[in-house]
Amino acid sequence: MAPTEVGDLFSPFGTQIAMSVLVEAGDGFVERIPMGVYMVAETPAAVTRKFLFKGQWFSGGDRIDVTLKDLFHGVQRDRFDVPGVAPDLSSVYKEIQRLTGLPITKTVPDAPIPASVAYQEDKLQAVYDLAAVVDATACMLPDGSVSLRPNVWPAQADVIRAGDGGSLVEVGRAMANDRVYNKVVIRSRNSGSGAAVLATAEVLDGPLRTRNDDGTLSPYRSVPYFYSSEYLTDQAAADAYARVLLPRVSRLRSVEVRLVTLFNPLWDVGDVVNVKPLGESFLARITDISRTDGRTQTVTVVTDE
Repeated sequence: MAPTEVGDLFSPFGTQIAMSVLVEAGDGFVERIPMGVYMVAETPAAVTRKFLFKGQWFSGGDRIDVTLKDLFHGVQRDRFDVPGVAPDLSSVYKEIQRLTGLPITKTVPDAPIPASVAYQEDKLQAVYDLAAVVDATACMLPDGSVSLRPNVWPAQADVIRAGDGGSLVEVGRAMANDRVYNKVVIRSRNSGSGAAVLATAEVLDGPLRTRNDDGTLSPYRSVPYFYSSEYLTDQAAADAYARVLLPRVSRLRSVEVRLVTLFNPLWDVGDVVNVKPLGESFLARITDISRTDGRTQTVTVVTDE
């Protein structure tokens, strides 16, 4: 079974693998739960074991290592020949299906595509841009279909609790600075003269300050958030909006928490869960799940902003 040619089984040239988990409980209860459809992106190692018996060589089996990626990997590799726009602006879902060539599962209301949505080279980025029209993020579902995950938090899907009868094993908190800014830079143009409009606002005190009192860079340095809009057409409007935008982007908008839980194949990225460690409780949304063949899994969540 070790692949040696383009068309062989497990070769990284169009081979897809559907993964599922068999759940067994009690007497005779068995349920198959889909975990995802993936494409083989690489076979970094394929080893065939043979043994000699009575003068003949026999196969002792193959060990094939495969690197799997979700079906969006294929969409991203299939780039546009030239920049363009959607030929039909009537439906976000219809256009996403055309671009991906994959089945669609509708989870949020459809909408027409604004004429301002244009494609460059990356086809997957175009899919994400289309999803943004309906305030959602494009994602793959376990059955291999494309869906749109709403950016607005949905209803709570489950409770993850510690203690007797619970599935929560460990809680670890993490913080990151990649979405915390201390300066806003707005770029636009004057609607009358066409002259450039540039407005800035920055944090002047506290740990997120851009500069120290003596004018030197602060330990956090300058981390600008860039914004442009065709509606900010004069200096006063741009200055005012920079001041409004600064408090929004200069705060810790979410805290990342890593949970070690008992294996649960029913949870998925985007689910909202109520996490109940001993002595506390908080609402969170799943952003990543790492599973192995062990009894536990690592679930990364962000708390409500």
